[in-house]
Amino acid sequence: MELQRKITSVIVIILITALLFYCGTLEIQTPEEEVTETAWYNRSDTIYFWYSDESMTDYINKAAVDFGELNNVHVLPMLITHDNYLEAVNEASVENNELPDAYILGHESLEMAYMTGLAARVNDPEGYLSAENFSEAAINAVTYDGMLVGYPLSYDTCVLVYNEDYLHDWANQKALAILKGEGDTYEDGEYFQEIDSSLSTDDVNSDTREDSGTEETAGEGESDSSGDFVTDYSATESFDEEYGEEYEEPEIDYDSLTEEEQALVLEKKTDEVFKDAIPDTLNSLLTIADSYSASAGVDGVMSWDVTDILYNFWIIGDVVNLGGPSGDDETNIFFNNENTQTCLLRYQYLHNFFNIDSALTSYDKVIQDFIDGRMIFTIASVDAVKKLKDAKEEGTFAHEYGFALIPEVNEETRSRSMSMTEVVVVNGYSEKKDIANAFARYLTGDFANELYPRTGKAACNIHANADYAGLDVFDAEYAGSVPLPKIIELENFWMELEALFARIWDGEDVETELSNLDNTVDLFFTK
Repeated sequence: MELQRKITSVIVIILITALLFYCGTLEIQTPEEEVTETAWYNRSDTIYFWYSDESMTDYINKAAVDFGELNNVHVLPMLITHDNYLEAVNEASVENNELPDAYILGHESLEMAYMTGLAARVNDPEGYLSAENFSEAAINAVTYDGMLVGYPLSYDTCVLVYNEDYLHDWANQKALAILKGEGDTYEDGEYFQEIDSSLSTDDVNSDTREDSGTEETAGEGESDSSGDFVTDYSATESFDEEYGEEYEEPEIDYDSLTEEEQALVLEKKTDEVFKDAIPDTLNSLLTIADSYSASAGVDGVMSWDVTDILYNFWIIGDVVNLGGPSGDDETNIFFNNENTQTCLLRYQYLHNFFNIDSALTSYDKVIQDFIDGRMIFTIASVDAVKKLKDAKEEGTFAHEYGFALIPEVNEETRSRSMSMTEVVVVNGYSEKKDIANAFARYLTGDFANELYPRTGKAACNIHANADYAGLDVFDAEYAGSVPLPKIIELENFWMELEALFARIWDGEDVETELSNLDNTVDLFFTK
């Protein structure tokens, strides 16, 4: 019996061994897994890529996989949440401890990165970093001391957002007033008469921005109504050809028309007014605010976050100079001048006009109020594109809306928003700069159209945002924006400027505040 048990045990062991060997052979011979393992282990190079914003994880991971497969390399993304991100980059680079071969950085830190060897000069013989792919603002953001030291990835800036339904309602009110001969109150008012409006902008660029389109909802619904009295009301193309440009439409006695005729004439006139309703200057914005008879539930015509410099800088953006176009020239800084004082007095006037309490406002509250239909206008950053779209799809936003460029300060002075640009930097300490550069180009070029749907961030690449309604306006605003300066001494300047805006909003003397800021900036450099 004992011998039989031993024989049986040996047979069982032999069978199990044979079975395991057979299964193992099948597993090794699985074609798909064999290809994957071979492709992975045979890749010739590995680079590390650092970033600090968790919302970028999906985008970067997918780009790393796709780029790796295309180029037979490894890209290992690493989310670094260190309080001092650039210091962490420096420590890893100096110690050669899995240093980032490339990484994402705010453009304002490029001077520091380049001066410490953490940003390598970009070798771009093909002209990838040019107007063919990026706006001037994006190129300026990655330029330091005349050199390209990064690749523009994403940006943030602000634009005007409007409730199209309310704006159309205002256009209807104005059209009715015009038809009844009561249109004077709807003409542009001089709301800044007490402020010296004779601005001189010879020392800064004041090119007029190109017109930008708004969301596809803007301006829709143009009437094509017909009828004898309507034909008389509007000069047709044949009339223009026969009588020339001097032909004038006959005046209509609106009150003498039938209700049906009044409705058709009013609809046509409303469409005419609405085409030009989006305000292009502060004066025209205040005219709308002053003349609109708001419906129930509308708390005010406009509100925005007056505590954040991103949403306020536009009013002085054209009359200050913060380091030249690229924000890196410390000999080219001026902001305390008569033009800036005048613009800030206008800003202070807006407080008196809209009566926004800085202690009770925040960006999230403003956006929610806009979604709730409590105002016609607000100022918002790129994240609003997704927030408003989601609210519309979820049914919590009951109105049509659109985006437009920030209104100009006046006829002579532009409005130029502040912009912040995230850039991809190749580490000067990296021994694999060729792969790092190639991945940086891939992130900001071929893969850039995936940036917005995966992160909600607007891509700097001018070809990447075309499919996403509303981003075209942000692209246009960004193209003429003022970047944060790269000058190391001005690292804390924006906090000081934000505090200045807050004090001026609450009524402090403009000239005194600018003089104090001037002294503070002098201290930045003397330290």
